[in-house]
Amino acid sequence: MGDTVSRSTRENYLTALRSLCRFAGSNLCVDDIDHALLRRYERWLHDRGISRNTSSCYMRSLRALLGKASNINSESLFKGIFTGRCTTEKRSVNEKTVSQLKKTQLPPDSPLALVRDLFLFSFYAQGMPFVDMAFLKRQQISGGQLVYHRHKTGTRITVSMLPCIQQILKRYESSSSNYVFPLLRSTDVQTAYNEYLVKLNWYNRSLKQLARFAGIDGRLTSYTARHSWATTAYHSNVDLPVISKALGHSNPQTTLTYLREVDDHRLEEANRRIAHSI
Repeated sequence: MGDTVSRSTRENYLTALRSLCRFAGSNLCVDDIDHALLRRYERWLHDRGISRNTSSCYMRSLRALLGKASNINSESLFKGIFTGRCTTEKRSVNEKTVSQLKKTQLPPDSPLALVRDLFLFSFYAQGMPFVDMAFLKRQQISGGQLVYHRHKTGTRITVSMLPCIQQILKRYESSSSNYVFPLLRSTDVQTAYNEYLVKLNWYNRSLKQLARFAGIDGRLTSYTARHSWATTAYHSNVDLPVISKALGHSNPQTTLTYLREVDDHRLEEANRRIAHSI
């Protein structure tokens, strides 16, 4: 890809390529990629709950790669395929809502109890993405720390084993599986990833049910806990570089997209302090 490509751009390229190969097969060649295949791939992404913005990011990366790797007209190849950016709905909830969710009475062995535990675990673990929770293994926890590498970027993240995290993990102690949570079964990489896609769909459907059951006015998705942690940290005056590191973002600009929905009261307070200092 050349030395002129930044690390974050290279990571985006690799993520998009892995995704396309999961759809079309690892033996995919450049000559196999045509407009019809990309249309099917776009539909495949959407059917698996991938957001339009994430799908667009994959497509832009693939368009750039194809433009570099061959003489084909990549603009024509991607004609009619969404490569823009759309405004996303509010993805975070406040601390009061998270507390309300925590206090909701659920049967201990019900599927919604697992869904609630996954949501809270993600929130407590610095916004850990669902894919990393699904693939989390017991050997990644030792010495009072949980260490994992983000599936999307490979960034290493360390989380302290807070009592609230330990409490959730204790409910899923099992010697029958190396995975922490009862989501995946296979140890084969491709099979496990296919299982993850099914569980991601289940998780998002179940979060809707959980929100209704808990009387939460708002939509819960697999992204909500992650965005909520970032927003809560921001409101708690945690510096942007610290939030970026916790989320595994190599570029703080990525973190800012998580905080766009934050209201302007902090800006107003800062402006008031500046005005009063004159």
